[in-house]
Amino acid sequence: MGSVTGTRSYAGESYTVFADSKDELRACYNKTISPTGLWRVENPLMQALPVTVIKLVMAMVSTRLAMLLLKPFYQPRIVADILGGFLMSRNMRGDLYPQLFPISNTVVAETLANLALVYHMFLVGLELDFKPILRARRKAVSIALTGMVFSFLTGWVLYRYILLKDFAKQTKNMGTKNGSFFWGITLATTNFLDLAKILADLKLLYSDVGGLALSASVISDLCSWILLLLGMAVVKSGPLLTVGSTLAFVGLCVFVVRPALVRIINRRRGAQENGNDNELACYVMAGVVLCGLITDACGSHSIVGPFVLGIIIPKGEFSSMLIENMGNFVRGILMPFFYLINSRRLSFQDILNTKDPEEAKTGTNIYRVVLINLVAYAAKIVSTFVACLLNKMSPRDSLTVGVLMNTKGLLALIILNSARDLKILNKQSFTLMMVVIWIMTFFVGPFLALFYKSSARPLVRYKQRNVRSVGPNTELRILACTHTSRKMSGIIDLIDSSNPTEKSPIHVIVTHLVELTGHASAMLVVHNTCKPSSTNTTTNDTHSTDYDSANGFQLYAQQREGIVTVQTITAVSPYATMHEDICNLAEENRVSLIIIPFHKQSAISDGGAAIQDSNYSHLKCLNNNLIANARCSVGVFVDHGLGTSNSGHHFAILFIGGEDDREALAYAGRMVGHPKVMITVIRFNFNSNKGAPKVYSNDNDDVDDGDGDGDSDSDSDSDGDGDGEILEAMTSTGKQKKLDDLFIDEFRLRSMRDDSLEYLEKSVTSWEQTLTLISAMEGDYDMFIVGRSHGSNSNDTSTMLLECSDANEMGVLGDALVSSTFSGSTSILVVQHGEDLDIV
Repeated sequence: MGSVTGTRSYAGESYTVFADSKDELRACYNKTISPTGLWRVENPLMQALPVTVIKLVMAMVSTRLAMLLLKPFYQPRIVADILGGFLMSRNMRGDLYPQLFPISNTVVAETLANLALVYHMFLVGLELDFKPILRARRKAVSIALTGMVFSFLTGWVLYRYILLKDFAKQTKNMGTKNGSFFWGITLATTNFLDLAKILADLKLLYSDVGGLALSASVISDLCSWILLLLGMAVVKSGPLLTVGSTLAFVGLCVFVVRPALVRIINRRRGAQENGNDNELACYVMAGVVLCGLITDACGSHSIVGPFVLGIIIPKGEFSSMLIENMGNFVRGILMPFFYLINSRRLSFQDILNTKDPEEAKTGTNIYRVVLINLVAYAAKIVSTFVACLLNKMSPRDSLTVGVLMNTKGLLALIILNSARDLKILNKQSFTLMMVVIWIMTFFVGPFLALFYKSSARPLVRYKQRNVRSVGPNTELRILACTHTSRKMSGIIDLIDSSNPTEKSPIHVIVTHLVELTGHASAMLVVHNTCKPSSTNTTTNDTHSTDYDSANGFQLYAQQREGIVTVQTITAVSPYATMHEDICNLAEENRVSLIIIPFHKQSAISDGGAAIQDSNYSHLKCLNNNLIANARCSVGVFVDHGLGTSNSGHHFAILFIGGEDDREALAYAGRMVGHPKVMITVIRFNFNSNKGAPKVYSNDNDDVDDGDGDGDSDSDSDSDGDGDGEILEAMTSTGKQKKLDDLFIDEFRLRSMRDDSLEYLEKSVTSWEQTLTLISAMEGDYDMFIVGRSHGSNSNDTSTMLLECSDANEMGVLGDALVSSTFSGSTSILVVQHGEDLDIV
């Protein structure tokens, strides 16, 4: 076992230390049940479970604090995880460290850490998709392989011929000669998910450089996993037996387990036993641990089995459910234990050799190690830079890709910890590599922020930025956004009601909006990068929900072949910047109208539809940002079952006045002539001579009546007079009034010749009367089409009746329609006009 160095005391525990080498100590501790006698027991908070919970809470707090501190520096999650673990290490905690990390609790903490790693590897395999790799362009493949090969060889040579002697001298274990393999993999790897996070923060996710770097990182990530698993099998004793038994296990999973899982999942889906998916998920979670046990018994690592099990599970609804249910728990609750164990192995005293001055004379030269790491770091940049230049990229883009490909992640930590477990790296080299990896990844974000800022895209000059500017014999281009694929019939029916014809076809860009949260969502960006560009793009091989939405639109396009074309795109980014991607897509595709769902979901039932009051603040913020920044027209669509009816539709246009109402009227004008659509235009004429009516401000607060009676405030007279002025401004003479009349006159003439078009006028004296009349129409129409604002262009603030603020995506009238008073079976489309761009 080794020589006995003596008995020591640590955090109230006594143990005997055996020294095998300078790099390895073994401790045998004696468990004292009651150190203070029969009647006074030990502190219950120092038991295994309370200590574990306390460590977990502190790890989560330290990680969140690190994320908050590093947020301005465009750092991925792994940088905060490593820093948070360092804050919990013995380098920072001082006297508190022995209480939080007693030796008796080490086995419990390491078991939880290994369990976390096992389930994390299962999720990695579950989210891994080989299709983008198989379809990757030659440029991405050449750049990824070139960077990997040269950095791996550089790290291998430097370790083998410079550092091996020092490490072997300290550990007295010539097995460290295999450290060159792990050293090379660590320096060669590129983490895909952390790279995607950096690109998203810098708004480079959909740039040419970002797409190329992501595609190359996927290839590099997969190759690194394969090299790690093979390397661990070779390093252990009996490599032939280990490799053979592991390959036999992989073959069993691929040719036996996978077909069985496919049959079970299909059988449950056919029987519509969705309620039993949780039972199947429990069996799979138990199978994860079993697979880890099998591969560990085969001589390989316990992470191999879960990784293979994740790969063979069919991609679809079941795999998405597993990712959704397990992802946050594994990454947010279990993985902090892994970073805790990782932090326990960090010792800066070992780097500086402050414990043993004599060892500093014979130990590893720290400056030599840092220099070697810098050389290896530069090797990947230079090799990637040259590969990019050979692929005819600019020097600036080539250098950017080279720096991006040095982004490290969890894989690097797993490689280093595996090498430490196998006694391939000593404690000094382990700590040095951790520091170097952290520094490598830390400087990627700030470097790109300073050197490669996202430049603003030039304004695309095109006239058709609103429906009014699209001629009767011109193609209408619509960008239809969707967050889910469960209710696509409504928006498909809306587009079909827009009356596409051979003379005036419709081109639809279906954009599936996905928040960048994890590996699965980031993979969708790679799908878009690898997908061949075409006018009609199908996505049968993308994410399941993306496939469903694309499939529904493609089927519709096939039915309307020649007059409707569909292009499917997946926009993956954080919700805070997603509106920029939508606006850029609209500019690039010369879109006239963007249709986006209302931020609240609607529940369809037999009794009609009802708006659910769930918290969708992030979607509301997205809609408000889109309305404020889009240069083309925007329509916010509230679907209350528009596509559930097989019969014709009857739409009502509520016209008050203003640019948005005219845009809504223009869009409704395209629907005229559709054999299954009837249009009713209802114009509200405000008559201010019958008294000053009461109006509602944007936040639905009452404005004082204009009669000036009794209970009004000191400024009620002016407010009351303002009410009459505000309502009168909507129908005031001038340019806006003339334009409103011209649009209405055109519809009145068309209604005389077309039985499917009806024109009505309603005289009202107050805003409340308007809402009462609209409320009485509930159930008479399938959809209301309204403008978002209804004011004039006057600079006088008193004339801005019903002018809505940027915080209200629906406008005052639209907000009233979606309120509980008007919620029912009638869908709503709120339209904001796009800017008019005169091109000479």
